[in-house]
Parts: sequence; C-alpha cells; structure tokens
Amino acid sequence: MIAQMNNLAAEELRKLFRGGKLKVLLLLSFIIGVLFVFVGGRLGLEDNLPLAAIELLPAVVLPFLMVALGSDLMIGEFKGAIKHALKLPISREFLFMGKLFAGWAAGALIVLCMLVPTFIGGFILHDVPAASTLGAGLAELGGAILFSGLLLVLANSVSLWVGSSAVGMAVSVVLWMAMSVVGFLEPGLNRFLVTNYADWLQPLLYGGDAGMTVSTLLFMATYYIIGTILGLLAFQRKEF
Repeated sequence: MIAQMNNLAAEELRKLFRGGKLKVLLLLSFIIGVLFVFVGGRLGLEDNLPLAAIELLPAVVLPFLMVALGSDLMIGEFKGAIKHALKLPISREFLFMGKLFAGWAAGALIVLCMLVPTFIGGFILHDVPAASTLGAGLAELGGAILFSGLLLVLANSVSLWVGSSAVGMAVSVVLWMAMSVVGFLEPGLNRFLVTNYADWLQPLLYGGDAGMTVSTLLFMATYYIIGTILGLLAFQRKEF
C-alpha cells in the first residue's frame, strides 16, 4: 500500500513538472530568494540572512505561491485528464491522497528554491554560521515546509468546493488577508489562525516555551485534518 502510494505520488509530481505552472513558481521563488540576498545585504541583514528570510518570506510571499499551486492542484484536471486516472484500479480516496502528497512535495521544493539561496548567500557574506544558528535555521526551514503544506491543503479544498481554480485562488487570498488583519489587530489570535508559523516555532527555539509551540501545532494539525477531509469530500462529490 505504501509503495503504491509512493509510486502514485511520484507520478503525480512528474505530471506537475510537465505542466508549466510549477516550473514558473519554482523559478519565481528562486529569483525571490536571490533578490532577498542582495536586498538583505544592503539592509544589513547579512549576519542573520537565512533566519531573516525564513521569518519574512513565508509570511509575505509564500502564501501567494502556495495558493497559486494549491488552487489548481486538482481542479485543473476536471476538464478531462482525470477521467483516465479514475479508470485505474484505485479508489478516489487513494487518488486524492496521491495528488495531495505530490502537491505537498512540490510545495516543499518551492520553499527550498526560495530559501536555499539565502543560506548560500549567508555563507558567502558572513562565513559559516555557528552550529546553533545553523540548527535553528534548519528547524525554521522545516517549519516553513510544514506551513506551506497547510496553505496548499486549504487552497486545494477551497478550489474543489467552489469548482474553479481562479475563484478558489481569489477566495483563498481574501481569507488569508482577512485572517492576517485579524491576527495583526489581535496578536493573541495568531496561534488560532496560524497565519505566521514563526509565532509557534520561535518560542520553542529561542525561549524554551514548548507549551505555546505544542498548542499551536495542535491547531495546525487540526487545520490539516479539516482541510484534507473537506477536500476529499468535495473530490468525491465531483461528477466526471
């Protein structure tokens, strides 16, 4: 079962690469990472360039990239291509999860393309960082990948329910901006809205506050589960 899921996810990831959108998003994320290196150097951020990038870029740029990918992850195939996949001896649930895992992997690649240049730039501008700083940077990079997966799952679910990638993208962006405004006006609600992953990771890394991190992780896991279940229900209801 696991091997079959891996094969399905790998094939779906290859399909994403054959399409144009993922290539554009990967290139765009890489360019953003490179530009941040030059801008960060001019702003005096070279001492903590990777950490500054991980704190700023996922909160500002990453949501739009993940919404662009997630809104078209499955809805784009409803015009006919997915009919061939449904002829395979696999369930809709299995097919849905395979596509979702492929999208998650694509999202992780986008994050890496965006943030790896900042790690390389930090090495060039400020030599090799201390082990503790490097460890914190890698931990936050993992958090950014987890965060990107959540955005993709939610954007995919919204698009499946509204039945349009364009409308789904617009709705997801509006919802994200609304939650960001609420989080800005009421900072205490950030851990419930999960609009900025740094709010739950940094207290553990720099303050030793595991309680806040664990509680926010639970909300994050809950959103993962809700987004996946709602997306699966919409996927099952679709007529092909």
